[in-house]
Amino acid sequence: MNKLKLNPSSVTFLPVLVCIPLAYEFLINFHIGGIEIFKEFIISALNPKINNEIIITLIQRLNETIFIAFSSWLISIIFGIIFGILSSEILYKLFSLPIFLKRFLNFLLTITRSIHEIIWGLILMQIYGINFSIGIIAICVPYIAINAKVFSEQIENINVKTIESIKQINGNKFSSLITLAWSPVIETFKNFGFYRLECAIRSTAVLGLFGIGGIGTSIFLSFQTINFRELWTYLWGLAFLIIISKELFKKFNLFNTPKTFLFSFVITLFFISLFSLSFFVYFIFNKNTIPFNSINNLLISNSNFISYNFLKLFFETIVLSLLSTGIAVSFPPFFILIFNNKIGISIIRSISFLFRLIPPPIIILVLLMFNDPSISLAALTLGLHNAAITSKLLLGNLYSQDKKEYIAMKSLGCSKRSSWLLGLFVKQARSYLAYCAYRSDIIIRETAILGVIGSVGLGWQLQESLSSFAWDEVIIILFAYSSIAIVGELINGKIKINLT
Repeated sequence: MNKLKLNPSSVTFLPVLVCIPLAYEFLINFHIGGIEIFKEFIISALNPKINNEIIITLIQRLNETIFIAFSSWLISIIFGIIFGILSSEILYKLFSLPIFLKRFLNFLLTITRSIHEIIWGLILMQIYGINFSIGIIAICVPYIAINAKVFSEQIENINVKTIESIKQINGNKFSSLITLAWSPVIETFKNFGFYRLECAIRSTAVLGLFGIGGIGTSIFLSFQTINFRELWTYLWGLAFLIIISKELFKKFNLFNTPKTFLFSFVITLFFISLFSLSFFVYFIFNKNTIPFNSINNLLISNSNFISYNFLKLFFETIVLSLLSTGIAVSFPPFFILIFNNKIGISIIRSISFLFRLIPPPIIILVLLMFNDPSISLAALTLGLHNAAITSKLLLGNLYSQDKKEYIAMKSLGCSKRSSWLLGLFVKQARSYLAYCAYRSDIIIRETAILGVIGSVGLGWQLQESLSSFAWDEVIIILFAYSSIAIVGELINGKIKINLT
């Protein structure tokens, strides 16, 4: 009897089966009360509110968003490069340093990036209060660790023989390190660094929903007052900012920039690094903080916090990330296969743009108009947001590749869907799954946002513990979140290796 073999193409479609339990729970919890409000929300997208007062507020909020996003992006890129070099093997081989330092630094960076910026923001807000500095630091902390990982991976691609040759001729090690790292750092900055700015803008918008400032704060206030026309004015303003930032950086060619400008740019980055470090030290040690002895409380606490309820929330978070990943992986190829024509693809692109534009907390708040809080609702929200991101990548790769096989199959009489599946998608399935494995790392971290807003998983418990200043509970929750993210990252790393 032949064994059933799964190939990358079939694996991408299998997770669509998660829709069965999700649809069942969604229908059970459905209530018709909020349908009229939901219709008003959708119609308002085509009729945003525009007047002098709104425009002035929009410009002010966009300026705040740009300041927080750009500052956090620039600082995280600078320190990401520094920690990327410090955590790369080339440094330890070139300077003959003990390898345990690298492992220890990588461990700290892994812990740091496993916690979502929203969690960092909520914790810092509870300690220091609400101000712009909180938004910048909350984004910088995980972004530095994420950027460091990416830069380190690229730097480690340098040929080991080059390092050995430098050591044999007794070349200057520091200048050799800068020379070797320069090219991969610049190339990574060009390909990855500018993408992180878009991520910083989105993170700033989400943090704004919790009161940090920027466009997110106005979006949330408009939603609370059910002023959907005003809300869509701010959402379209956010879309405009993201699109403009993309176009500006597309035209910015780092390699054609004059050397004098590059030198000035490096000097500026150096002083920004010093200023950022000094500001961070001042902020931590000179602000009035709420005194607590969390570690001591954690060790001597007699509370039964790790109980059945905590374990239930822990496994809810895992299930939430798995269901969301299933939607993010399977929805794009599934719907592109079904609606495989120009009108269908245009609709998919438009819907994907809207789900990328609207922050996940707003999506779940809209869905809560006619549905009760549940893990299915949170999974659907997070899955659709990330499916919009994976669909953008898939569509871009599909229609930029060679279409000879697709055309040949159509000319032989194969149906359009079969030709698309076997002539186009099969070639992209492996790389698409590899990207989805990377995306699932982000989904695991983003469960915190939906947990806080949607009252599910560890995010809900984190909000409760922070509200009561139960820092021993907060540390346990952070440890649980970090454990899930690190285990997920290790599994996804193995999957990416097998797919590439």
